[in-house]
Amino acid sequence: MEFNATFLATIISFLVFVILMNKILYAPILNIMEERKNFVDGNYNAAHANDVKSEELTNQKEEKILGAKDEARGKYVETLDGYKNQKSEMVANAQNSAKDEIEQAKSDLRQLSDDVKNGLKGSMTDLANDIVEKVIGYRSNVEGFDDNKVNEVLWG
Repeated sequence: MEFNATFLATIISFLVFVILMNKILYAPILNIMEERKNFVDGNYNAAHANDVKSEELTNQKEEKILGAKDEARGKYVETLDGYKNQKSEMVANAQNSAKDEIEQAKSDLRQLSDDVKNGLKGSMTDLANDIVEKVIGYRSNVEGFDDNKVNEVLWG
């Protein structure tokens, strides 16, 4: 193989071509590829950070919802207990009122019964005379009722 000037010129022109191609074509392509890689990596990192932030916000939202549910449940139970207490008080008041009314009615009935019995006791002599007159046919005066016996019959 012969080494002559053509061979040397070819090698030099190839080296110049490679250097020029590196400066003109390969370096910009490599820079563009590096920028694109940095852009993709930055977007990936930003998306990952947003995903983490989204997860945190979701967890916070769920905690707030659970807290609100617990608070609402507590208020519901508290309100329900209040209504139960009001109901118990109203029932107790109604029962006491009913007892008082029943006692008053009993007292009124006893008073009325005593008034009727006293009225009967006063008219017992007249009634006995009327019965005797009907049975024997003439009017006779019955007198001297034993008050203890009358009271025993009337008041039991």
